[in-house]
Amino acid sequence: MDRLTRIGGAARPWVPLVVMVTLVQAVLALMSRTLPIFGMPLTETGGMPPEAVGQLSSATSFGSMVFFLWGPALLAGVQPLRQLQLGCAAAALAMLACAAGRWEGMLLAAFLIGLGYGPSAPAGSDLLMRIVPRRRRATIFSIKQAGVPLGGLAAGLLLPAVAARFGGVTAALATASGLALATAFALGFWSGTAESPASARGAKPLHDLVLAPVRLLALVLSSPRLRLVTAAGFALGIAQGIVMGFYPVFLSDHAGWSVAAAGAAFALLLGVGVPGRIVMGWLSDRMGEPVRAMAGLCFASGLTMILLTTIGPNSSAAHVGLLSALAGLTVVSWNGVFLTGLAEAAPEGRVGEITAAGTFVLFSGYVVCPLIIQAVFTATEGYTTGLLISGAAPLLAGLALIAGHVRHASKPRA
Repeated sequence: MDRLTRIGGAARPWVPLVVMVTLVQAVLALMSRTLPIFGMPLTETGGMPPEAVGQLSSATSFGSMVFFLWGPALLAGVQPLRQLQLGCAAAALAMLACAAGRWEGMLLAAFLIGLGYGPSAPAGSDLLMRIVPRRRRATIFSIKQAGVPLGGLAAGLLLPAVAARFGGVTAALATASGLALATAFALGFWSGTAESPASARGAKPLHDLVLAPVRLLALVLSSPRLRLVTAAGFALGIAQGIVMGFYPVFLSDHAGWSVAAAGAAFALLLGVGVPGRIVMGWLSDRMGEPVRAMAGLCFASGLTMILLTTIGPNSSAAHVGLLSALAGLTVVSWNGVFLTGLAEAAPEGRVGEITAAGTFVLFSGYVVCPLIIQAVFTATEGYTTGLLISGAAPLLAGLALIAGHVRHASKPRA
């Protein structure tokens, strides 16, 4: 019965649904990477300097954060698969805002792409918690989250090739939009296969929507376990955000690598991150406790950030390649375990809301911490101090998780 689960009172296969949800995750990740990939031509078309591409990334993250705060309450009566379908459709239509070539339209497109990406965590987690057997949850959550680096790789390999052969950036944007629309269409075939009466609640009144963010964050803070998991996710996100945002620049500016060579090392990092997320989920299931697995990942991530400071102008390709692969295995491979920890600690019927709140905290780190670490890089005229700070955060979080786990285990059970 491992390949079956009870959905709405009937036994149904869950593996095809997991594949579909993972595909949605990859497509939405591809959409979120599309505008930054074409940052140079888009900023030129919009009359902006190249460094303004950071505004597009921030707008995308901001769109997701807005969804995490209000989306679960606003879409309380919408089934998880339908939420994912709406997310794909919104991201696809967002690309149309780039057609006019105005910077304001591109920022709006980036925001809408982030808004469309938003349901991937809460709706996907809600669905997986209901259809996946308990002893395989961390593995399956991590398979779903492997769609993120997979989508990034697909964007980097597919879209520039389309632009080069079929009409420039416009053709690439149209291709990304078409993929998202096709995915939204495919989700329509799953109607009725994973719906549950429990999630079909009516829409909330306006005052509840206004207070929804406060209630979500208060719910997370009310539980010691949720506080620990969320804080650990934030700390892990500091290291991940710095690696994802600065690693190619670090290799080019600090180690003297060409843009192409730095891009290849970054692609290796992302490539290892795909199986890495699955492996970390599998290990978490074998350990039987996501919090313990997260503690180990905190230590591994922190130590990896420290090791990255050994890269310099005289570093060999083998040295950089080994550390790139290690970062892919540790720094970018914990997200599925994090979502599992949030989902399992959530109160009954609140999985979507809790994962949205926890992911909001994580994304706030993605937005703020790279700006802070960039200031550290500038102030210290180098990368070492910033990397060490980024590594210290998950190390401290790992210690906090262990201490909290020991306290929880030592309490007498009623």
